[in-house]
Amino acid sequence: MRRTVQRTLSIVSRKMRICNGRAGSIGDWVFRISLVFFAFLCGIAWYTRIINMWAMKNLGDTFLRKDINTRQIVLGSFWREEREQNVDGRFAVIHFLADGRMEHPLYCFSIQANNRYLITRATVQRIHRGKRSSSDICSWAGHIAECDLDVHAMKEFKISTTPNVEDAMLVTPEAPLREPRHPMVVCMAPMYIYTDWEILVTGIELWLAMGATKIVVPVQSASTATYRILQEYEKKGIVIIRHWPKWPILSDTNPNGLVLSRGIEESHVNCLFFVKPWADIAVFSDIDDFLLPLDPAKAAPGDNLKILRNLFAEHPRAGSLLFEHRDVQFVPPNRDGEQSLANFNFEFLRNSKNKMNCNVWRMKTRVVVNASE
Repeated sequence: MRRTVQRTLSIVSRKMRICNGRAGSIGDWVFRISLVFFAFLCGIAWYTRIINMWAMKNLGDTFLRKDINTRQIVLGSFWREEREQNVDGRFAVIHFLADGRMEHPLYCFSIQANNRYLITRATVQRIHRGKRSSSDICSWAGHIAECDLDVHAMKEFKISTTPNVEDAMLVTPEAPLREPRHPMVVCMAPMYIYTDWEILVTGIELWLAMGATKIVVPVQSASTATYRILQEYEKKGIVIIRHWPKWPILSDTNPNGLVLSRGIEESHVNCLFFVKPWADIAVFSDIDDFLLPLDPAKAAPGDNLKILRNLFAEHPRAGSLLFEHRDVQFVPPNRDGEQSLANFNFEFLRNSKNKMNCNVWRMKTRVVVNASE
């Protein structure tokens, strides 16, 4: 009996050692696979440059279910030009940023002659759908709300997400800038930590040579040299510097990381309403993008304006034109020595050429708008 018990215990201990060995090897493999998977995720995060707390949180929110509140961030407000109205009345436009996954009702309150509020519901339209797909990475987008106001509303009115005036906030639309009529105005994309003043000078001078008479530059942040150059152009009446804000961080969302292309479309639409009272043609462009004729070697001063006027004359019902975006290998100036405006020149442009190794078909994303309509 004792021998039987000892034999049984021996067999059990042997099997336990075998199981422990197998468990240990399985655990080692699980650890190794987990480590490789974690390293893979870290590599992807680093490659796509999303290693910051808010971007990772926004990515994680994709897999969570939560109630989304209607929280609009007002970017600007403008009076509607009478010449572009097809009905009588007083209208104002509210440009705001909001979550594109839901509807955003907006109510407008304007004081009438009898000192009572006229309450109307604004017509709201989203500017673009963004690259939402299934992940809602770019779920926030710009919206336009048009308010039908009382004719006596001359300076300000109120807006609210409810029809209760107690919940409303006061809005004062931006007064139109007193500018002479400009045949072509360029609306640049916002500057974020911008330092390439050589590219900036090249872009401004090229647009001026091709027919632009005013350039609007929204600035969120830029180097001291870049901003001083812009101020010099502003003193000459060529550039208008517009402040482009960093949007507020909400309690559970950072809109700064949820807007397509860092809000370029939003800034362009904001610029359009800003220049409409005194511009005939508005061009939306990045700082390093240039609209050139098919054969730049034969380009003459003012060619862009002539080409655009001819295109709008050929298509009188067109409100905007879309242009194909072609990649160009833009070689910056040599920075081996000390670079300053004193020794800056445009000789480096001779090395620029079309990218011969790029076969990607780009979207027609460069827009020119008939601002006089």
